[in-house]
Amino acid sequence: MAEAKQRKLVREYETIYLLRAETPDDQVEEIKERLRGVVSREGGKVIRFTNQGKRKTAFPVAKNQKALYMHCLYVGSPGLVGELERNLKMIDSVTKFQSVKVADGVDFEARQIEADVKVAPVEDEKPREERGEGGEAGEEPFEAEQTEER
Repeated sequence: MAEAKQRKLVREYETIYLLRAETPDDQVEEIKERLRGVVSREGGKVIRFTNQGKRKTAFPVAKNQKALYMHCLYVGSPGLVGELERNLKMIDSVTKFQSVKVADGVDFEARQIEADVKVAPVEDEKPREERGEGGEAGEEPFEAEQTEER
């Protein structure tokens, strides 16, 4: 009886981490290579890193309004996430991170490695007054009516 080749099923995860906005490009590359090493050492495989550029955060993170957003997509065993997050905690440039399980039962050999992506930088946002928020175009601001009191 012929033995069927057993597929190695793993989980697919993504981790988004924020770096300080003033982090130089060479240090960003060093952090990516360090994380690649952690994933491969733990028996996983990095699918893709995405550099989403500097963006304004919803609230100050580590007393900074802007951060460099990075996204890492990888496959591996459940213990891999804990080790990756432990390493992220040790890197001073990393201010925040979050990991999410994307899929269960992914075939390790079938999942192909993709090229790293660098997204075009987002234009600096204009202040609200310049964007025209707070009403439709050409609409005058609402003023409460004066009522006489007796």
